Amino acid sequence: MKQRIVILSLTISLMTLMSACQEGGSYGAGATSTNASANSQAKAAATPTADEIRAVLAAHDKALNDKNLDALMATFSSDPSTVVLGTGTEERWKGPEEIRAAYTEIFQDYDPGTLVTDCTQWKTGGADEAGTMAWLAATCNCKDSLKGKSRDYKMNVSGTVEKQNNKWVFVSLHMSNAFEPPPVTK
Repeated sequence: MKQRIVILSLTISLMTLMSACQEGGSYGAGATSTNASANSQAKAAATPTADEIRAVLAAHDKALNDKNLDALMATFSSDPSTVVLGTGTEERWKGPEEIRAAYTEIFQDYDPGTLVTDCTQWKTGGADEAGTMAWLAATCNCKDSLKGKSRDYKMNVSGTVEKQNNKWVFVSLHMSNAFEPPPVTK
């Protein structure tokens, strides 16, 4: 159960992180240069904008919050090497079938419409010049609830998205939260 909570929380944080990661502009260096050469302008046109990357994150976040497994899986590559990682070594899901099974378990740990994340404390991201890959990372504060019992937690999230068939999809997603030992009592 704790493992599923960690994964869910991390996934939600990733969504918020990525959407907040680049508030505007583009991920690629030189994408807004007005004096660039024709070659630089072509690279800039191919470089993904933050809005393009946020769209895949928004779709993932909405599907997660709505507990819509098919919509959520549509945000991932169907490539068998696509991976979702959690905190521990046992938290590794590779390929669509394992990722689907992991999210099926995660959906049991919260009520729909209760996921809230804030990834503004630290975030970063970037993209390749060809405009086919982008990466994001953040530290997030998260909240959700199950049957009226609310949870607050922090996590680190990172992910890689790739443009496949003219659509951005996750090829990797990593979510982790540090173990916090119980308070010492005397």
